Amino acid sequence: MQQSRLARCSLCTLAIAIAAGLVLADPNDWVNVNYVVQQSNGGAGNTAGARQSILNKATNTAKGGPWSIVTNNGVKPPSGDVHDYLSWAPYHWPDCNWCSKGTNHLSGPGNSNGTDADSGDDGDDYPSDDDPYGEDGGDDDDAYELNALNNLSVLRRANGHGAVHGRAHRRMIRRRRDLLEHVHPQGTPVRRQDSNVQDGTASQEDVPLPTGDIPAIPTSLPTGGVLPTGTSSASSSVKTINGTPAPAQAPAKTTASKCTPSPTKALAPSATWTTCPYVVRDGKVNPDVRSLPDSEAAVSMSQSVLYNALAYGVVRTRDYSQNVAKFVDSFFLTSATAMNPNVNYGQQVRGPGKAHQMGTYTGILDLRGLVKVVNAIQILKAAASPDWTSARDKAMSNWMVAYVAWLENSSLGHQVAKKANNHLTFYVNQLAATKMFVGDTQGAQNALKNYFTNQFLDQIAASGEQPFEAVRTRPYHYRCFNLEAMITNAKLGDQLGMNFWTAKSKYGATIQTALDYTMGLDPKGEKIDDIFPHVAAVAAAYGDPQGKYAAFLQKRGSNYASQPFWFYDQSSALPNSPAGGRSKHRRDDALVEGGVANATALVETASDAAQGATAKTLDEVNGGEADFVCPAVFRDEKETELDDGIYTTCDALKPFYGFLHL
Repeated sequence: MQQSRLARCSLCTLAIAIAAGLVLADPNDWVNVNYVVQQSNGGAGNTAGARQSILNKATNTAKGGPWSIVTNNGVKPPSGDVHDYLSWAPYHWPDCNWCSKGTNHLSGPGNSNGTDADSGDDGDDYPSDDDPYGEDGGDDDDAYELNALNNLSVLRRANGHGAVHGRAHRRMIRRRRDLLEHVHPQGTPVRRQDSNVQDGTASQEDVPLPTGDIPAIPTSLPTGGVLPTGTSSASSSVKTINGTPAPAQAPAKTTASKCTPSPTKALAPSATWTTCPYVVRDGKVNPDVRSLPDSEAAVSMSQSVLYNALAYGVVRTRDYSQNVAKFVDSFFLTSATAMNPNVNYGQQVRGPGKAHQMGTYTGILDLRGLVKVVNAIQILKAAASPDWTSARDKAMSNWMVAYVAWLENSSLGHQVAKKANNHLTFYVNQLAATKMFVGDTQGAQNALKNYFTNQFLDQIAASGEQPFEAVRTRPYHYRCFNLEAMITNAKLGDQLGMNFWTAKSKYGATIQTALDYTMGLDPKGEKIDDIFPHVAAVAAAYGDPQGKYAAFLQKRGSNYASQPFWFYDQSSALPNSPAGGRSKHRRDDALVEGGVANATALVETASDAAQGATAKTLDEVNGGEADFVCPAVFRDEKETELDDGIYTTCDALKPFYGFLHL
C-alpha cells in the first residue's frame, strides 16, 4: 500500500514537471573513468538495472538535442552578444511600489508591490535537484516557526517583517543589492531580434569547428551604456505577463523617492525589469526566470552528454559517442551557436540603474553541470572513441582554458571563492574538473586540497549538521545540495589518486557524518529523494557493515537499484576510499538477507542517532570538552552572504554547531 502511494506521488510529480516543460536531471556527480571502461565486459550483476536505465536515458534525452544558448527567445544579455550566457536571479521579485495603487502584470488589484505574494508558486513545479531554480518555496513571507537543534533555540520571523520574539534570533538578513565591485556592463537586457539563428542550433555539417585559439575573454564586465529597450503590449489582463497595465487610479504626484512613479500606460514586462526595484525572497522562485532558455539548455545538455558517454563506455555503440560529440559541438564549439566561456550575466538581478544589469556570483552555480561534460569527454577519450577527434579535443581545450581563466580571475569568480556555503563547494567542483581537463593535474589537486583544508573545516558540525545550509528556508534541500557538491569533490580527488573521504572538519566530522545526520532528519515536506544518491555514494565509499544505508534505500526508495547512480556508486568505482579495496560490499548482502522488516528497524535506529547527535554535542560543550570558534569567513566581516542579498552572522549559526547562546 505504501509503495502504491509512493508510485502515485511520483507519477503526479512527473506529470506536473512535464506539463510545465521542466528539466529533470541527476545531481552533480563524477563517475570514475577507469571503472566505466572496465564495465564494458558486462559489469557487476547487481547493477544491471541501473545500466539499462542509463541506456534508456541516453536515448531519450538525446531526442531533445542538440542544445545552445543562442536562440530567438527575444532577450539578449546586457553585452548584446547572444553568445553570452544569461539567466535571472531566481529568488528576486519586482517590488514596484507604485506611487498610485493599481494593478500590474504580477499583482492583483490593490496590490502595489508586484510581488504576487499569493501566487502559490513555491517552485514545486520544478522538482529537479539539478535545476538551479528547483528550490521549492517555503519562504512566502507568512509567519513561520522553526524548532532547530532539538529545540535549542526557536527561530521565528513574523508577518514578513523580520521581527524577533523572546529568545529567538534571526537566521538570515535580507538586503537589497548594493553596488558591486565589478565594472558595470554595457546596459540592460535587449531583444534578440537580430539573431539569425532560427532553432537554437546550427547544422554540424555546414559549420566547421574552429581551427584557431578562442579569443581571450574579458575577466570583468564591459563598460559603456545603451538605452533599455522593450516593446509594449497592446493589452493585458491581471496576472498575465503580456504587459503591465497602468494603475487603476490616475498617477499620483509625489516628491518622495520611496515609491516608483506610476506609469500612465501599459508597460511591457521588459520595462518592469528596469523600472521596478527587485527584492530577494529566499527559496521563493520567481516563475519568469524560466522564460530564459539558457539554464535549461545547460542542464539538459550536460545530463544527456554524460548519459550518452556512459552508454558508450558500457556497450561501445557509436550512436552514443556521436551524440556526445554533436551536443558538445553545438553548445561549446560551433561558431554560430557556441557559448562564450564566461558567466558574466548568470543570475542577473534586475532593477533600475546599470548596477542591476549584471550577473551575480551565484550565476556560476548555473554551469555546475560542466563537471558532467568534462567527465563525459574523459570517458570517450579513455574508451578511444573515434568520434572524439584531436581537432575537437583541441577546440574544447581552448574553451576550457579560457573558462578556467575566467573562473580564477573574474570579479564574480573572486567573490564566490570567498564564500563558505554550497556556492563555494560547487565552484571547487568546476575549478578542479576544468583544470583536470586542460591537463593541469597539480592545479586540480591543489584546488581540492585548498577546499578540504579551509572552507570544509567549518561546513560540518560535530553532530553532522551543516550550519551554512541549515540556516536557509529549505534546510533539508540545502543540506543535500551541499552534500552533493562535497561528494563530487571527494570523487574528483579519488579520480586523481587522493583520499578526501577521511578529511575531517574542525569538529571531527566527515562527509559520512553529514550524510548520517541528514539521513536521520524528517524532511518536513521537502523531497526526501534528494538524499538517495548521496546515501549510495557514502555506502560505496565508507562501507555499510551494518546495512543501515541499504536499509534506508530499501525503505525510502525501493527502486534505487534501477537508478543510474547505482551503476557508478559502487566501492570498486572509488578505489581510494576506505571501502574501495573490497571486491564485495556487505550492503548487497543486507538487501538480500535483511528485507524490508529489518530495514525499518535500521532506519529508525539511524533517525534516533541523528536526533541524539546534538544532545551529545551539548553535553561535551557543557562539560568543557569543546570550544566554539566562529567560522573563518567571519574573520574579516561580521556577516557572510549565502545567496545574493541573503546574509547570516556567526551568532545566528552558533546554535547549529551545537552551542547555546549565552
